[in-house]
Amino acid sequence: MRKIILIFFLSFFVFHVSGALSDSIRISLLTVLPWSNEVYSIYGHTAIRVCDPSRNLDLAFNYGTFDSSRPNFIYHFIKGETDYYLDAYNYDLFLYMYQRENTTVIEQVLNLPPEKKEEMVRMLFVNLQPENRGYRYDFLFDNCTTRPRNIIEQFAGGRITYPLQQTPTTFRTLIHEYTKPYPWMTFGIDLLIGSGADSTILLRQEMFLPERLMGGLSGAYVVSDDSISHRPMVLSTQTVLQSINVTKEPVFKITPMIAGIILLVITLILLICKIVFKKRFRIYFSLLFFVAGIAGCLIWFVALVSVHPVTYPNMNMPFFHPFYLIAAFGYIPAKTYRPVTWFHAINFVLLSTLLIAWPLIPQELNNANIPYILCLWASSGVWLKFKR
Repeated sequence: MRKIILIFFLSFFVFHVSGALSDSIRISLLTVLPWSNEVYSIYGHTAIRVCDPSRNLDLAFNYGTFDSSRPNFIYHFIKGETDYYLDAYNYDLFLYMYQRENTTVIEQVLNLPPEKKEEMVRMLFVNLQPENRGYRYDFLFDNCTTRPRNIIEQFAGGRITYPLQQTPTTFRTLIHEYTKPYPWMTFGIDLLIGSGADSTILLRQEMFLPERLMGGLSGAYVVSDDSISHRPMVLSTQTVLQSINVTKEPVFKITPMIAGIILLVITLILLICKIVFKKRFRIYFSLLFFVAGIAGCLIWFVALVSVHPVTYPNMNMPFFHPFYLIAAFGYIPAKTYRPVTWFHAINFVLLSTLLIAWPLIPQELNNANIPYILCLWASSGVWLKFKR
């Protein structure tokens, strides 16, 4: 931390006291390819490099810093109130950090007019001041990649024309490309994001992902204000850090679908024993509905309370909801309460209808949900048959 603070003040002094930047200044986009199975790293990262050898200035500006020690960080993260910050690192330190992560870093030197370079750097240093560093993070629309994209567009010296979009896509499809090796992450994200993630998006909207921004800029041109001339946005591209190929085994070899099928088999066996031997298995079924209720609380909270994008409407809400807690506590007392039976009747009809209409639901639902839903559906059905 002290190194970062020292770099900041030295660079601030060099830039503001020593006068204008030299003609040799080079501004680049640094794209870090995905490097691990952490939620924040599977999509990669983006930074802006400012290099002026004559001033001994070589910094990487990073909009992806956050403070996990902030009080109630998890709550604010789930609610979508996570604050990110701009930091500046010595370029060699930046590369060293990602060398330790064994990932690849690609540099694209930007084709900017000299006066725009100086304006951009001044703006970056202004944003680096303590009162300007923070911003409210939005994974899809305002993140550590969209910020550099917006800055490049602001100081390009003209209008950027991006290449044509090759294939129409959606936010969910793009997210799946990166979470595919991690099925549990895919499963969780699909539970939390709603139908808005299934709308077709434009190429510029794809650039919330580092590799998509890198690809978009590589084929982009800057059209002058008089629309007479144009120039490529990127002067050159090079790999400045190459990862070493290491085969990584998945953390969980049991996928959500396999785990769901195992749970469904166990549930059906217990339900058959309940019918044949009149066993109750109160703890198991209470725990089953309790977990579903907690999952429903999280899904409904993210959809109705949080400020995350494309989380509402979410068609997972009728399948997983807080009202399962009624059923969970209904297994505890020996007496059968009528509201619990009403709940199971409504739940059985609702789940039956939704399962039949599954292909028609206007949202791309994860098929791994089905065995979990069938557990709840069958349990409600058996409750109605015996009324405990």
